[in-house]
Amino acid sequence: MAGRTTPIHSGYSIINGSFSGTATAKLGCWMEYKVVSQSVENNTSTIRFYIFIANVAASGGYHIYCNNYDQTNRGSMTVKANGSTVYTRQKRGFATDLIPTASDYTTQYETPYGSAEGTKFLTVMTDNADTEAAGYGTCVIQHNADGTGSVTLSWNADCSFANSLKLITGSATVTLPTIPRATTPSVGTLTMGSQSTITLSPASSSFTHTLRYQVGSASGTIVSKTSSTSVSWRPSVTLANQAPNSTTAVGTLYCDTYSGNTLIGTRSVSITLNVPENIVPSASIAMQDSNPSIAGQFHAYIQNKTKLSVSVNASGAYGSTIVSVTTTINGTAYTEASFTTEALSKSGTQSYTVVVKDSRNRTRTVTGSYEVMAYKSPTVNIASVFRCNSSGVLSHNGTYVSIRLRANISPLDSANDASIVIQSKRKNAANYTTLRSISGVYAFNSTVVCGGSLSSQYAYDIRVEVSDYFETVYAYADITTADTIFSIRNNGLGMAIGKICEQDRFEVGWDAVFHEDVTFEGDVTFSSLTWLRDLIYPVGSIRMTVDPTNATTFLGGTWELWGEGKVPVGVDSQDRDLCDPEMTGGEKTVTLTTANMPAHTHALSSGTATAAEAAAHTHQAASGTYKVGSGSGSNYKYLTNDGTTGAATTGSGGGHTHTVTLSGSTGSKGSGTAHSNMQPYITCYMYKRIA
Repeated sequence: MAGRTTPIHSGYSIINGSFSGTATAKLGCWMEYKVVSQSVENNTSTIRFYIFIANVAASGGYHIYCNNYDQTNRGSMTVKANGSTVYTRQKRGFATDLIPTASDYTTQYETPYGSAEGTKFLTVMTDNADTEAAGYGTCVIQHNADGTGSVTLSWNADCSFANSLKLITGSATVTLPTIPRATTPSVGTLTMGSQSTITLSPASSSFTHTLRYQVGSASGTIVSKTSSTSVSWRPSVTLANQAPNSTTAVGTLYCDTYSGNTLIGTRSVSITLNVPENIVPSASIAMQDSNPSIAGQFHAYIQNKTKLSVSVNASGAYGSTIVSVTTTINGTAYTEASFTTEALSKSGTQSYTVVVKDSRNRTRTVTGSYEVMAYKSPTVNIASVFRCNSSGVLSHNGTYVSIRLRANISPLDSANDASIVIQSKRKNAANYTTLRSISGVYAFNSTVVCGGSLSSQYAYDIRVEVSDYFETVYAYADITTADTIFSIRNNGLGMAIGKICEQDRFEVGWDAVFHEDVTFEGDVTFSSLTWLRDLIYPVGSIRMTVDPTNATTFLGGTWELWGEGKVPVGVDSQDRDLCDPEMTGGEKTVTLTTANMPAHTHALSSGTATAAEAAAHTHQAASGTYKVGSGSGSNYKYLTNDGTTGAATTGSGGGHTHTVTLSGSTGSKGSGTAHSNMQPYITCYMYKRIA
């Protein structure tokens, strides 16, 4: 059966029916329906419907008609809603012809069935009313308790008329617009611990509501059977326990709608509750000197000596957990909850910062300060030392020593130890002997005369030992033997110039200048070779080797790998690409462009040749027998050859040339792959001295 797609009545929906008969491909029977009203109180929808028969596909028209004869069933019809009859046609008859449109049609109300021919006739099957405007049916449909509803609309008609039309049926299940029975709550931004408002817009002022919530495993009732349309709610901050890893908790707000004591329905909306910004993790810090002895001696933190033992106590809030702890103290960031710092490097008031972060990505920052007493290692300097007598007067053969001494020890509020010890030993002796001890002095700048047993026959090492609670430092000097121009050792195996001989070797006690060459036959021992390293490899030098060992380990200084994967090139001040040290450039591989290739030619691999038009010319005819004469009466032309059969020409047009134009392709070669741009090479390590 053909179907109708455009309703006669705007805003209506169409249900196409079906029937048997020879006209099924041309005629159609359809229902147009619409929900015209709904009752919130009664929970019903009123549906208006029309049923029509008309030509829907035959553009040239399809004319049939059957008059309204009460004694026949031609045109009888019943309409049912959900199986119950809601309309029965009282009249009979029908007609069709041309295809009607929504703006151009006629019905049986204006045109009798017998006069339908040549008109755009529309049969109204719902024609119990006296006027076309009232020619429709209605039905009232009860909805479900929650306001949802559907209806199955069906109709049956008997239009048996010869073989064209017979029985008509139609049916469809229609989902009805939901009647707003249960109230859907509306709520704005929700923050735990803060007042919020839930707005209700009930379909009836007689409805009451119970509001409930579910957030994670937590649930509760906000208000029961209230008639108010605006409800205040302060969500508890304990709901944050339901979102330990987020700053928001997602839940559901339920609204139970009642009509009296009858539950009409429940509506729910998703809600998001913000965890208040003041719900952050907590943290505290405890610190003490990691060395109980230092703490007991000074009752203070000491610069460069105290190492702090730090413990951070951090905990989450309302279910959150701690994911990180960062403590910045003494210039270093620590990520452990408990740790020991390096020695405190600065004195005075120093600050620390503790940042703890929880699983909500919330942070708590704790700051504070601590005092550090300034401390410097003891210092000692021997300004001068010489042999003297007991009064401190210079004497090259005196048995006392005069020492001009400067020493400093940090007092640390007078809690620090202070000791100055002057010692001596003969050059070849192993142990020092104490000459003088001074204690309790933090700043010393004076001359000390001590000894009395320092034989002028021997040279002595002088050592000044300065100690505090933490460290001991030393200063060294020596005094030579008594001055003498020349001395031979008593065993005859040694001699000295400028001092008394003490060893079985040649000794010089005075500065020496050699004005001629000096040759060493044996080994020469130097106390340090740094002068040689600096001579051969000054800072900025490059050292090449196949040994990966950094030269710092055996030459000293600071070295770094240099020029990795590159070849050194000399500086050229005239070339802007090479005019400074350590400029880089070049490529390991290169892809050639057309401009990089030398001029060359290609053979034409395929194509065509076209000869241009030339001036008039002749061609020689082949030898043979030719017709002679004018060819009168024939329909073909003749070549005349003066009655002979020899070769002949067509006549000369003069010498000429032809121009040939080639077109086509030489074919494609090559892939565009980059090629190596490297010369023959051998690799090594290159180190640059930077300090």
